[in-house]
Amino acid sequence: MFQTPMIPMKELAIPHGTNHAAQYIGTFLIALMLHAFPPVSFAASPAPTKLKLRGYLTARIDDSTVAILDDHIQLARGGHVEGRDSSAGTALSFAGLATGQLVDAEGTWQGKHLFSADHITVEGGLSDKSVHESVYLQGEPAEGPMIAAGEAAELKADGEWLTIGPKTHREWPPADGSAKSASLRKARTEDATTGAPVAVYAGRQIHYSGVRREDGRVDTQSIELRDPAPPEAYNNPHDVQVVRGKDVQTGIELLEFRRGGKVDGRLKLFPVPEVQQYVADLGTSLLPAGQLGTTRALEFRFFVVEDSSINAQSFPDGTVLVNTGLLGVVENEAELAFAMSHEIAHVLQVHTWREANETRAAKVGLLIVGIAGTYYIGDLSIYLSKVGMAAVANGHLRGLENQADRLGLQTIIDRGYDPREATKLMRTLIERYGDRSTSLLWSNHDSSVLRGSFLAAQLEAQYPQGHFDGARVDTKAFQGMREAMGPVKIN
Repeated sequence: MFQTPMIPMKELAIPHGTNHAAQYIGTFLIALMLHAFPPVSFAASPAPTKLKLRGYLTARIDDSTVAILDDHIQLARGGHVEGRDSSAGTALSFAGLATGQLVDAEGTWQGKHLFSADHITVEGGLSDKSVHESVYLQGEPAEGPMIAAGEAAELKADGEWLTIGPKTHREWPPADGSAKSASLRKARTEDATTGAPVAVYAGRQIHYSGVRREDGRVDTQSIELRDPAPPEAYNNPHDVQVVRGKDVQTGIELLEFRRGGKVDGRLKLFPVPEVQQYVADLGTSLLPAGQLGTTRALEFRFFVVEDSSINAQSFPDGTVLVNTGLLGVVENEAELAFAMSHEIAHVLQVHTWREANETRAAKVGLLIVGIAGTYYIGDLSIYLSKVGMAAVANGHLRGLENQADRLGLQTIIDRGYDPREATKLMRTLIERYGDRSTSLLWSNHDSSVLRGSFLAAQLEAQYPQGHFDGARVDTKAFQGMREAMGPVKIN
């Protein structure tokens, strides 16, 4: 603490000839000013707080600059780069950093989009050469019979392009057990009697491993076709049922969360039929063929709920909730289609069931606590945590979220949308809220920078620049929905 020194009267410079009253007043004012404005300290300012920026590298700007989306990263004087483990390969210098690597940069912001890093830790990310994954097929593979016959084939699955050659180890039996050459017949995609589409391979799980090529495709070393997920994988934990209803006193349309015949809570549905119908129609148009191959018939239902948070949630039984906050922030149909396709992927990949069965820690969240009766839910994520579905609102494990992103991109590409709009949505959130450490979309699971950079790097690895020029971005139906919706609160 600074103290102002008391100055003796005789040391104050008062002009000669000034009367005593004026001298007194002048002395008083000088002393008062000294107390009001204490001496300035020229001590060094505290060092800027070190912050972290985490994401996938999306570009190299020049020899001294790399980028994660719109944020440019430069290595500070004396800074260094290191690998977290052997998956980082030999890229242990700034010059060796490459698009698709997942990095943790620690340093300070020098401007709105300029980050000076003292320390960069490199993970493998999308630059990993070795790939080992499993996925439930969301589409009906056109060359599935060729894979079964041992012929060269390509398979679009898991948001990846898999190249299957003569050296690929395969465990892929023919769909009908026939010994005929698969190259002379096509996979059956319609019922011969009714003409209704049926699934041959869609819905079944594959395990694959291989080596990623420079063009982003995977040279598959082994591929194994397995059974679909069991029927119970599509059950909501603890038999929670989501039922559409109406408040008998107010007539408000709502969703009720029921367990054992009792209502745990309610959510208000957005009361504009045009908005509800548009979202339901869009969701239905995005459903891939994989829905036909599930061991339990799924009825996908899409609802718009009155919630100002920028979020969407999907339940294992196919119920998808879209918040009014999300509808208020998306700028076109392509952005919304991606967000909804991401949620559909969580259902078809049975991510809630996989977490509960493949991850011991996830089972901690299945503890049920007492919930009061028929109240309106103020925070859906808190409610879902209490009924064992925290991941529905707060995000699944990183690998499962990345898979939902890959499949979401694959879906909108297949529907003719411009997938670059998915990264634009993340950029909008970053610019609007300026927070790179948390995500407003899909709650707090990952930052918007991490999610957006993953999508950008995925597209960069698989498609040439300009590939999606002219793809669909918006529709009159979307603009009509926004006009019918009117202004909504966004948190």
